[in-house]
Amino acid sequence: MSVEILLLFAAMMAVTYLTRRALLRMKADALSPRVRSGLQYIPVGIFAALIFTSLFQKDGELVFDWLALSACALCLLLMRVTKNFFLSFGVSLGLVVVMHVV
Repeated sequence: MSVEILLLFAAMMAVTYLTRRALLRMKADALSPRVRSGLQYIPVGIFAALIFTSLFQKDGELVFDWLALSACALCLLLMRVTKNFFLSFGVSLGLVVVMHVV
């Protein structure tokens, strides 16, 4: 690994740490309720961006992987019904594994 890449990693770690530390040090009333409510959707947005890209794109082309889509639908349904994330991900992952073996 080159020195430039290591310096880039160090710089990214520093920026990430400092911005998170700054937000943690803020007073509770520094942000409006509307901004705080909007910030709660950031993890969901990042998760969706990661998942949807892997579901609908392969080698730069738009594809529909019905197994992955059905596993995601099952996972969302189980999350809604059981409110248990680990169970939902486990069952959905198990579905994908079983379908790939068969």
